[in-house]
Amino acid sequence: MDALFRNVTSGYGALDVAIGEGLDALSIGRRAMDLSYSKIGDYAREELGINASTAVKMARLARRLRDRPLLREAVRRGEVTARKAEIIAPVAVGGDQVRWILVSKAETVRSLTAKVKAPADSDEEEWVNLRAEVLPEQWPKLDEGLRVAGVIIGAAATKKQRVNAWGAEFLSSHPAPADERADDVLFASEDELEHLKERLEQENRQWAGLAAVQPLKAPQSSGEIDPWRIDAELKGLLEKRTRWDEVFGHVAMLFKQSRAWEPLGFASFGHYCEERLGMAERTVAQRVALERSLYRIPLLRRALREKRISYEKARIIARHAEGREVQGWIGKAQTMTCVELRRAMQDKDEAQMCARGTFRVWMPVSVAEVVKAAFRAARAAAKRWLSAGECLVTLAEHFVETWRAQLKQANTLQRRIRARDRHFCQVPGCSRAAVHAHHIKPRSQGGSDDPSNLISLCAAHHLHGIHGGRMRVTGTAPDNLVWEFGLRRSYVAAA
Repeated sequence: MDALFRNVTSGYGALDVAIGEGLDALSIGRRAMDLSYSKIGDYAREELGINASTAVKMARLARRLRDRPLLREAVRRGEVTARKAEIIAPVAVGGDQVRWILVSKAETVRSLTAKVKAPADSDEEEWVNLRAEVLPEQWPKLDEGLRVAGVIIGAAATKKQRVNAWGAEFLSSHPAPADERADDVLFASEDELEHLKERLEQENRQWAGLAAVQPLKAPQSSGEIDPWRIDAELKGLLEKRTRWDEVFGHVAMLFKQSRAWEPLGFASFGHYCEERLGMAERTVAQRVALERSLYRIPLLRRALREKRISYEKARIIARHAEGREVQGWIGKAQTMTCVELRRAMQDKDEAQMCARGTFRVWMPVSVAEVVKAAFRAARAAAKRWLSAGECLVTLAEHFVETWRAQLKQANTLQRRIRARDRHFCQVPGCSRAAVHAHHIKPRSQGGSDDPSNLISLCAAHHLHGIHGGRMRVTGTAPDNLVWEFGLRRSYVAAA
């Protein structure tokens, strides 16, 4: 199973290298905008079904490897994993490339990270779920706190970022007392885990003796500059990646369920993923979670195989929908962008949580520590024990009160239009916050200031998209808009 898993991952990783190079090429100049997207993260999510943060990470590695030709070739040949390449990229420059390539082949990810003193990968951070019971009459205070936080830190801010802002604001004026119950009782000691990994690495030299896996050479990037041809090339690579992905998900699920890393001598599933596969545990765990959902919901697997929905849309539906509602959401997903689908699902979840009286939010441990400290400060300020729900309400109220003065702004037409559009850019697939209100029919051509002639846009789409001649919008806002893209093909026409 280990040999099969590593073979599958090798092919999966080889394709990711080529996709990363294509995404990096698309990030140059206004190429992504020519395809109607303001950033490659939005393009990858909507067109390729790849998570936006994953796509940005792939492009970043490709950009670094472009200046390190020897390391780039080692990664393309599968001799150095992408994870190890990320770690040594800051130091493997010029004549040091060969030395660091040899070092990376001999070292584990853990020991290589220590040598380079590289920061932890954000994908490796553990996530926790905050759940609190809230009284019905207290929900408006939480909703107002989330709304105000969105105004202050940006409409595109996630729920965890808004709750983190509450906590940070409260702590700025209310010091948190020491936790007498010692939070570290709930968490494994990092030093202890690192010691265990090191001991296992020393004892288990049989790693090298297991079935050898032949490296797979990544497809060579064509070096194309035409964005439409880059798009076609990326979609061709994605077609191959999709076939690897189905096998990868099945093997990963079996491997994790059977705890196969234990007889192989690894400290944990995450330790195995990092050292053997060169992948973050969270990346593999997300694919395992989707695979379980696909077994539980055959309709979702069928829609994915029939290409009615993308991998990213399947992941969103699997996370938020259950039972009979899945069929309806699959139908809706076919006519919605990933961004629209995610926001609709989040609205559904918020309504259900409010009905149940349960506030829930996923957050990384670093944010959880801020929230826990703010809870201690809130209880100290109240001089009594507060439930998690009461603490959240206290933080939200304090945030709203602190920033209330900043919200007293002139009630201009532009602000009313952005509020109507929920402060989001209205270009399909765009995840940016809106900053401009655009006249659909220009005033120079007789267009009015009527709300039906105004639409909210991010600066990139307004300046480089609409006024750059790359796209056009007609119709009436907010529900009867017609978008036209790809109007400015200054490159050689795609075949």
